[in-house]
Amino acid sequence: MTGRNETASESPEKRRAILEQAIRTFAEVGFRSTDVQVIADRAGVGKGTVYRYFGNKEELFWATTFEVLERLERHMFAAMEGIEGARAKLRAAGLAHAGFLDADPQYLEIFVQDRAEFRGSHPESHQRYHEKLIARFVEIIEQGIADGELRPVDARETVLSFWGLLYGSVVHSCYAVHNYTLTELTRHSVDIFLKGIRAEVPQYEKEHMK
Repeated sequence: MTGRNETASESPEKRRAILEQAIRTFAEVGFRSTDVQVIADRAGVGKGTVYRYFGNKEELFWATTFEVLERLERHMFAAMEGIEGARAKLRAAGLAHAGFLDADPQYLEIFVQDRAEFRGSHPESHQRYHEKLIARFVEIIEQGIADGELRPVDARETVLSFWGLLYGSVVHSCYAVHNYTLTELTRHSVDIFLKGIRAEVPQYEKEHMK
């Protein structure tokens, strides 16, 4: 399985149309209930064209999730453009992540379907993509450490924790906790993550030092 199945003979316009309608349809009815014929009809192409471009429904689904991941990445890095400092970059990225999903609930549904149907079993193309994205954020953390802005930490583990926070906020928001939007919940979570909750000298340590 791969996230892309593109050939030189394909029409970019048809491919985009199929992916747009795949996002719409998978989000509306879920992977199992999606009929490829419906996607084809909505995209204005034949069902055979969909299969020629994407192989089968599962390949189409993975291509759809890959498309959403790429859109999310572009949105996050656009939000960080021109921003100085690792903490400020991470905050901008976190809020962009939430804003992206808040702005178009279809994207959130695609991620939910991904987890619900395949339980984290991603194609190799997706694994490589995630590693590339992690590496880009590791560079931000390492630069922050080099600049003295961040304390010495394991950069990769910090990035994984940051992404865990973002995904956790997504899941948490599905329960409409205290009527927060995803963006509001993410803002609170990211700010606490970046500031930390440990005082320079915690009160309990002061008491034990007396």
